[in-house]
Order: sequence, then structure tokens, then C-alpha cells
Amino acid sequence: MAVPIRAILTFTLAAVLLADPAPRTGGTQTFRQWIAGQEAGGSSRKLTRGPEGVRIESREWAKLERMGVTISQDLWESALKRPDGSLQFTFRVALSQEPVEGQASWTPAEPGKLRVTYRNLPVKTVDLPEGTTLWPGDVDDLLKAAAAARRPVHLRSFNVPTQQPAALDLEPVGADPLPGYPGAVRFRGKASEGPMAQEMEMWIDPAEGDLKSVGSFAGIVMVSQREGLPPLAAAKGDKTFFEPTLKTLPPHPFVPWVRDVTVRWEGKGTLDLPVDAQQRPLGPNRFRLERAAPLAGAECTEPPVKGAPSAEDRPFLAATPLVQFRDPVFDGLVKRLDPPPGATRAELVRRVTAFVYDWIRDKDYTVGFASAQEVARCPRGDCTEHGVLEVALLRRLGVPARGVVGWVAMGEGMGLHFWVEARIGARWFPVDPTFDMVPASAFRLKLGTTDLADLGAVGWENAASTFQDGTWVPEAPWAAAVRVQGDTAYGPGFALRLPGSRWTWVEGRLDLDGRHRVTASPRPGSSSAVRLLQGRDGRRGWFGSGTLWADAGGGEWLRVEAVSEPEAFRLLDALEIRR
Repeated sequence: MAVPIRAILTFTLAAVLLADPAPRTGGTQTFRQWIAGQEAGGSSRKLTRGPEGVRIESREWAKLERMGVTISQDLWESALKRPDGSLQFTFRVALSQEPVEGQASWTPAEPGKLRVTYRNLPVKTVDLPEGTTLWPGDVDDLLKAAAAARRPVHLRSFNVPTQQPAALDLEPVGADPLPGYPGAVRFRGKASEGPMAQEMEMWIDPAEGDLKSVGSFAGIVMVSQREGLPPLAAAKGDKTFFEPTLKTLPPHPFVPWVRDVTVRWEGKGTLDLPVDAQQRPLGPNRFRLERAAPLAGAECTEPPVKGAPSAEDRPFLAATPLVQFRDPVFDGLVKRLDPPPGATRAELVRRVTAFVYDWIRDKDYTVGFASAQEVARCPRGDCTEHGVLEVALLRRLGVPARGVVGWVAMGEGMGLHFWVEARIGARWFPVDPTFDMVPASAFRLKLGTTDLADLGAVGWENAASTFQDGTWVPEAPWAAAVRVQGDTAYGPGFALRLPGSRWTWVEGRLDLDGRHRVTASPRPGSSSAVRLLQGRDGRRGWFGSGTLWADAGGGEWLRVEAVSEPEAFRLLDALEIRR
């Protein structure tokens, strides 16, 4: 399950790019950043003047520990203002190993247009909202003037690297000196970038500009302040940046097999979620979640898009900075995928989902957010890496595809997740390459979709903040639908029988013969199992590290723990799975 690493840089950009003034007389300004009481990054700004004009060079960086691994992300931008007033931006965003690089330009002749170019992609024209401030030096002037006059700040800006509009709305609270800055004025209000909004306090000096910003994301306090101010004391015992992205659930051994479930929100506020065939409201903060109906009829024969796409499909077949499927590396991937001639959309979706699951051998949390072209070269990562690669391959093959941001239930917990929808027939069909699920499992809360058009379009920020003050709880029968009787365990819509064995069912845990824990599982990957088995009835299985994975049919698998290899063969031969 992914976590919103990019939100760290988003906070830095909202709190720093919007508000950090560029030095007006040259030199460099440096800021340090703390997240949950731990220093985790910073930013710097440098202004120079030359024959070509005034240049402001900025950098923001973040570094956090996650699952024992250090994740680093970095953004660099150079803004040039020429004597004729035109602006030129060059930027590089490194969310993982391979940075995304681009350029943008603006001219006074077209004040509402920004031209953006990325390597190997056509020029993109962005319509700027009226009153947008692009030049960082103008931000500096506005903040200083507001502090000097003790008047409100109402700033509309645009984050060029992430292609997101930004806003800063502050009211002066009063004089609040900081060490070395006796004229500092404290402001309070809101800062936003794209869908992310947060309450913020900011200290601004009439002569020096921005000094310090304090905001929060998903309940985690974030502080950015000028180098030289007293550093924050290291906090102990605070929740980490990633804790709000994980929630516990009542245990259920067959979560991936659940066909439908009713859930209710227990927390603050009323949540408004998208509505589709898989997610229907039953009242305030109560939803019915269902697995998508299998593809059938004309859906199974629909061909991929050939030639120019329709206006409706165009955004979901486009190459973007995150899914540059025209990169030569995809030639090799498509050759390995080997789609049969005349393959339908349904066939391509099944084939691509299984291929992506197998291609990403190292399924871990070491990657912040890699582009599809990076994943194609370096198959490592979590759900975001699986998702962007699936979207890229489907689009390359002519199947409209988009990403989905939300929460998924697996095992005994819920976590932030990213999966994929493909347009087949009249619907968006959900699949999950992280677990090789076609269709995707039922127990997932969809918060929104993304066409992955730019670096700011993923939506992690909104996903994390939505669930910071509560969780979703499954209503009965939930695990109570599971029962055991002698050599048979019954669940909703299925039965597991192993002649001569005994099942035990205690507090949501299902055991076989008192020592083998049994759960539903995703298909084993090549890194988790080492040997393919086959039962007498032709049932497939994998065995490795004391675990048996038995094919339950329909793309579903059963996991049996703490078994020897002879026991694995016996179980695979004798196990009966009835539906």
C-alpha cells in the first residue's frame, strides 16, 4: 500500500514556494523543515542578476524514514525574468530515482497562457486563472507590503513543476517578534495547492519577507523556518508522518474474497465519496461496496482504440510526464507482454494486470513515486508503481485507462492505495495490478480518479487528510459469516473441505488442524514462492518458505502457513473448494 510521500513536497511548495520571498539584493536564503517534530528537509532560494535578466533559483528537498528505509525527494526550479517581462522556467522533480524534467514559458502578450514542455512530449498550454502571480519576486513584494501595512494577504499563484494552482489567504494577527527579527508580524489563514488545503500561521518581516510557516497535514504538524532561527527541539512519542495512512479492521480471513460489504464511517464530519456500481450510498456516512460484475457480452469483444481517439477517451490515452509510454523502453515491454493479434480490451486488461504483477519483482516501500518509464527500467515499488505502469501499458495498447486513489482493506487493516480503471463498454472496470485482481476486490473506498496528466494530479494529499479523524467499519455479518463444521469451513459463497482434518475458528482467525493458519491471498509472486506444485485434480499451487498457495479458481488464491513440502502436496491433493 502506498503512502503520500509527495505530500511532503506539496506542503513545502504550498508553505515555501508560495511564501518564501526571493532575496531582492542577491545571495541565498535557506529554510529548514520539521515534520512531526523531526527535521526532514528544507528549501533554498538564490537571486542573481545578469545580461539576460533576473534569475531566481529554488530547491526544495524532503527526507523521511519509512519501514526502515530512507525516502528522499527533491525539486529544483530556475525562474528567469527577461528585460521584456517574459518568464522562462526550467524545473526538475525527483520523486524517485529518475527525475521528471520540463520547461515553461510566459509572455505579457498572453497573460493567461503558460506553455509547458516535457522531454518527448508535445507542448502543453495551461490556462492560468485570472490574477495569477507567476514571478517569485512579486510574491516577495506582496508579503513585505502586507506585513508593513498590517493588511491581509490574498495571493493566487501557480506551481509550475506540479501544474497546480495555489492560494494563500492570511489575516494579520499582530506583531510577534522572532529572534533577530523585531519587526516580524504573525499572520493566520489558509494555504492550498490543488486539492490540498491547510490552516497555516506565517511570520513575515516588512524588510526580510517570510520567516516561518507552521501548518499541518493529516494531523501532522509541519514547520518551515529561516535558517538561523532557533531549531525545534526533537519531539519524542509523536505519531509519525505515516501513521494516519493505516487503520485497523476487525479480522476476517477472506477479505479479498468478500463480494460485498456495508461500511459506515466512524469519525468526524460527513464524507462525500464518488458513486458508481461498486460504491453506493445507503445514507450519511454509510456505503454499500460491491465487487464489479464480470465482463460479459459485447464487453468481451470490444477492440482497443485505433487511430485518433474520441474527445472523451483522449485524456485517458495520452502520454504524460508520469506515463511516457512512447519511451523506447516500452517497445521491449510490449514485446515481452506479447499481446495476441486482435486482442480485445478485456483480454489486454487481464494480460497487462498479470504482467505488471510479475514484472515488479521487488514489492516494497523503497520508492517514493516513480514514473511508468522508471518502473519499466527498474521494476521495484508499491501500489503507485504498479498502477502507473499498468496505465502506461494499457494506453500504449489502445485501452483508455486512469488511476484511482483511495483506501483498500487487506488482512486486518486498511491503507492508502492506488489502483486502475479501464474503460470497457459503457463502464470503468476496476483492476488491481498490485494484487493481480481482475476485477479488483470489493472492500475499497474510492476517493477519486486521476488521468495522471501532471505531477500534481495524483491526489494523495486529499486521500490522507480525508481519513485522519476516523475510519470505516464493516457492518455485520462481516467475519460472522464464516463458520466451521468438522472437516469443512464455510464462508459467504464458498466452502473449504479437507477430509480427515479439523478446522478451528476463533476471533476472526481460521486454523487447520490447530497449527496451519489459512487466509485468502493474492497470487504468489516469483519472489515469494520457489516451487510450482500440482494436485491430483490439476489444481495449481506454489510452495516456498513453509507456505502453500493453492489456486482457488477465478484468480483467487488460498494461503496455508507453517506447512512442510510433503504436507503441501497432501493439502493440494485433498483440498476441496466449492463455490
